[in-house]
Amino acid sequence: MTIRYHKKLALLSLLGLVAPPLYAEPETTQPIDIQTITKKWKCKYCPDLSEEKWEGYFSLGSGYVTNDSYKFGEYNGLPEKGTYLSGDAEALYRDENGYYWNFKGENLGLDSSYLGIEGGRQGQYKLRLEVDQITRYNLDTSRTPYRGGSTQTLPPGWGSGATTADFTTLANDLQNINFSTRRRQFVLSGEYNSSPHWIQGIQFKRQTKKGDLPTGFTFGFISAAILPRPIDYTTDEIELSAKYHYSDFTGKISLLHSSFENNNDAFRWDNAYDSPAGATQGQAGTAPDNTKQQILFTGNYLGVKDLQLTGLFSLAQMSQNEAFLPYTVNATLITPTLPTTSLDGKVLVINTNLAAHWQYSPKQKWNFVYQYHEQDNSTARNTYTYVSADNTVTGTPRANFPYGFRRQKVKVNTDYKFNKRVKLSGGGQLALMDRNYQSVERTEQATLWARLKHRIDNELQYSIKTEYSDRKIDNYKVVSELSPADNPLMRKYNMADRNGQKLVFNLGYSVTHNLFLNFSSDLAQYDYDASTVGLTESNEFSIGLDAQYMVDEDLSFNAFIQNTDIKSKQAGSQAFSTPDWLASNDDNIVTAGLGANYQVIEDKLKIGFDYVYARSRSAIDISSGTALPDFKTRRDTFIVHGNYNIDEKLTVKARYQYEVYNEDNWSLDGVVPNTLSNVLTLGETAPDYRIGVFWLTLQYTFQ
Repeated sequence: MTIRYHKKLALLSLLGLVAPPLYAEPETTQPIDIQTITKKWKCKYCPDLSEEKWEGYFSLGSGYVTNDSYKFGEYNGLPEKGTYLSGDAEALYRDENGYYWNFKGENLGLDSSYLGIEGGRQGQYKLRLEVDQITRYNLDTSRTPYRGGSTQTLPPGWGSGATTADFTTLANDLQNINFSTRRRQFVLSGEYNSSPHWIQGIQFKRQTKKGDLPTGFTFGFISAAILPRPIDYTTDEIELSAKYHYSDFTGKISLLHSSFENNNDAFRWDNAYDSPAGATQGQAGTAPDNTKQQILFTGNYLGVKDLQLTGLFSLAQMSQNEAFLPYTVNATLITPTLPTTSLDGKVLVINTNLAAHWQYSPKQKWNFVYQYHEQDNSTARNTYTYVSADNTVTGTPRANFPYGFRRQKVKVNTDYKFNKRVKLSGGGQLALMDRNYQSVERTEQATLWARLKHRIDNELQYSIKTEYSDRKIDNYKVVSELSPADNPLMRKYNMADRNGQKLVFNLGYSVTHNLFLNFSSDLAQYDYDASTVGLTESNEFSIGLDAQYMVDEDLSFNAFIQNTDIKSKQAGSQAFSTPDWLASNDDNIVTAGLGANYQVIEDKLKIGFDYVYARSRSAIDISSGTALPDFKTRRDTFIVHGNYNIDEKLTVKARYQYEVYNEDNWSLDGVVPNTLSNVLTLGETAPDYRIGVFWLTLQYTFQ
């Protein structure tokens, strides 16, 4: 008997899409030479590895920034006036034996950059290396008399006083200080296919964060200073994993160990104010070293007809056992012995996520989700004597609160297609939250929603979604151990009765074959009817319009405008009783933009421009007392760009950006370091800049 292949199915089997189909014919049938048939076949989507095995591009650019501004360069790596160099690259290597390499680099040479390298053999193993960093430039107009790192000292001969106005040497002792933080990440990982069903993996990740952050620290009861607190963190993670695939089941198990190290165990500072004998310095603890161990299981099963099951379960143990600092560095204060040398904190974290996706019929599908998250805090409770600002021993000892919680969610939703033009969706969610050592032990929130999508014709379609939610609490109580105690009429907004409604509308209209408009609107209202003191209501309304217009294949325009209003009201009580003052917050954000692209010379020259306008205003009105000035920001950004293809491989890109930013900030404007009598500030000024950036890039493409 001779075995024959069906031609089309044989092709699919060679591509690994189906098993080779076989059937039998009588011995009299002549055998078919597969090589003769297939040698002329060619995959038009597959690269020709017999010739060029590399493809990709690399570019080198040089830019110039006209002015200094940390606000402008906050995340883009361009904080100062001057010339910058930056490179991008992407390269792919493939050969006929399945070996490959991928290279990718972005913004190389700038403070916000990425480099990734991956290689291996398809279906057998792979190795990956990633290095990236991002720098946040925070403040560049600050001034302080303090010097140092984890210990901040005042200059010799410092003239202290009862208030900041009495600091006689302040003006001469001020020096400029810039605040920024840099986060770097290094990742090395690998995978190995030990069999058709198993893949083993290992990953090592190190993340560091260094820099300075402005932080407030106190002296005594009423005096304080904003100081540069150093940041020097290192987090290491190592993960071992195994993936399994067989038939309709895919699963993974992983073991993770993570450790966090703070290279500054404590922060100490000189007291700038007149103080009692011995209270010349203050000290505060920093984020403690800690570890985490986790085991994770995930799975996906497609074996049941029209039903897909997915699941996740993780169990993690987090611990912290950093040695305690002493109660105070003030040697004149008499304090008892600490009840223990360290917190010895332990928290068990459990995560479960189960989901089922059911294609009930060609017109209807269902989704079911159950989520469970618990943090079981088993840290022991001890009673501590509290020292206020290294100045006074408080009279009431207090115990630590080992906070924990359990959150559960059940979600159900469905989609039903009446026809090709109309689809109705809807669902609901029930969320339960249980807490300990807090004002509310349990909250229950139910949410229902429905959405209609209707395509009236090929030019006009709309969708409308409505949602209702209701949150109830079992009982609000004042935690007796808190000192000073909470107002019994106060309700914390995240643990208060609340009901809300949402309405979302979207309309898309193809006016002509080359003009498309899209209109959107969102409305959300939340009421806290049971809150006598605290947040009482919150409303948000947003409306937007965007348009795309194609004059022809070479010229196109786009435009958008968006307006958002966020309003809230809250009640407060200075007398620790019923409300005696009210405040309303009104935030408004407007963004608008216009852009165009024009193909001047086909396959040669393309130019374009973009303009973006953004404005925000925040108003706070207080019923008793003087209203605060409005907080305002405005940003205008204009960009013109062009690409010129010298040939098929070489492209010159030019880009010019001009940006104007202005901020009216009542908390900064006119506030010098000694404006406030009992707070020594940094005296920073609100950002205000006009900056131009010109960038010229040469890109080479190869394949």
